[in-house]
Amino acid sequence: MVLRRTVRLLVLAVAGLAASAHVGTSNALFEGTAGPYGVRVIIRTPGVIPGLAQISVRITKGAGVEQVTVRPLRADVGLEGAPPPDIARAVDGAPPLYDAELWLMTPGSYSVHVEVSGTEGAGTAFVPVLAVAERRLPMSFGMGATLLGAGLILFWGAITIVGAAVRESVLPPGDDPDRRRRVRARVVMGVGTITLVLLLWGGWAWWDVVDAAYRNRMYRPLETSTSLQDSPAGRITLRLTIDDPAWRGREWTPLLPDHGKLMHMFLIKDEDLGAFAHVHPIPHNDGRSFDVPFPPLPAGTYRVYGDIVFESGFAQTLVDEVAVPNRPTETADGRDPDDSWAELKPRGTQESAYVLPSGRKMRWERNSAAAVTDEETTLRFTLTEPDGRPSVLEPYMGMLSHAVVTRDDGSVFIHLHPSGNINMAAQQRFEAAEGTGQGTMQGMMHGDATSSVSFPFVFPSPGAYRVFVQVRVDGQVETAAFDLDVGPE
Repeated sequence: MVLRRTVRLLVLAVAGLAASAHVGTSNALFEGTAGPYGVRVIIRTPGVIPGLAQISVRITKGAGVEQVTVRPLRADVGLEGAPPPDIARAVDGAPPLYDAELWLMTPGSYSVHVEVSGTEGAGTAFVPVLAVAERRLPMSFGMGATLLGAGLILFWGAITIVGAAVRESVLPPGDDPDRRRRVRARVVMGVGTITLVLLLWGGWAWWDVVDAAYRNRMYRPLETSTSLQDSPAGRITLRLTIDDPAWRGREWTPLLPDHGKLMHMFLIKDEDLGAFAHVHPIPHNDGRSFDVPFPPLPAGTYRVYGDIVFESGFAQTLVDEVAVPNRPTETADGRDPDDSWAELKPRGTQESAYVLPSGRKMRWERNSAAAVTDEETTLRFTLTEPDGRPSVLEPYMGMLSHAVVTRDDGSVFIHLHPSGNINMAAQQRFEAAEGTGQGTMQGMMHGDATSSVSFPFVFPSPGAYRVFVQVRVDGQVETAAFDLDVGPE
């Protein structure tokens, strides 16, 4: 059991290296508006810093778009210190699609400032994204062999030039160098060889220092631990503690509330993914722990994911596991009113309709094409009443819906809204700092009543996935689960 848990946590930690506000991906997705235009923005981060981020802007509403520009804004610099905007290139397709590349030069919290202008006017949107060094890119064998060959040619050429300069450069044309000149040339070539070798060795050592510094700057999830505290009434309190020295040393800025909560915690039952909870711990007075009553879910091992966002706009997902020995007893004391949980069908059903305990039915309007990695898609769901009438969705923490996409092995975890996977608190921070944000999020509760909800998404890797979808109807939070297999590109 200990070995199995260690392996599981190692998998989650490695996945966290390719994460930031989520697990398994650091790409940013946003769907909303920029002034009079509807936009869907996808930012594929480079994974290395400095690196080129790939930006795609799809116009989903409005006509007469004349130009789309993008530029990166660091959280501590803003528009005044940002580089000039890059003009995105129009790509053939309908609706209109625009592509651009942006350099992210330093690690930290950024926002991509998207401006759309056309015959209907102009509008802007801020899309938060994290620039973190997640990996080191290996050099290909072909490139390495080419550089090695070129280096050997240059090395031998430099030594040959030095020898020729000493041996023959001052001789009249046609004269042969004497023995003394040849010996002197060999000595100089030997000294030159030693000098170049020392220079190459120094360059190698310098590069090792640069590489070590880069490794130290690579993103690492904060170290955490979990514990359970029992009460005589059968209630169990889950405590998530941040043990990382960086946190204890206060190297991070304070936390910002997102949807009114300092932490959004998700509990997913391991193995069959048959239990799910979306809860909101409160900070403990030690400054590094968060407590929440564990919901009345079946005993077993649960994956723990805690979403937090710092005042700098940098967001993280804390990852851990906890073994629950028995089903807890539910009490209202200390429970956040927005907490929700559900027991679900075990994974692997592959059904497109899910019947909820209330008798309502949620249907996934699946695309006809099979899901593949790194391809833009839309996850669309519709809820109906037991008699078949369309349900009327109500706000759940200000949004039309919340969803979680996870891979069966836990290596991918993404918290979604209809507006995408961006952090709402970070976006509001950028808009408030610049005072120019005109964008709104898809899925904010305004306008006509609806029974449908959709999420923009890009699956980051192939594998077996489960999608948890949460909506609120008649004051009750409903949770459904859907399974699918995602193939490679």
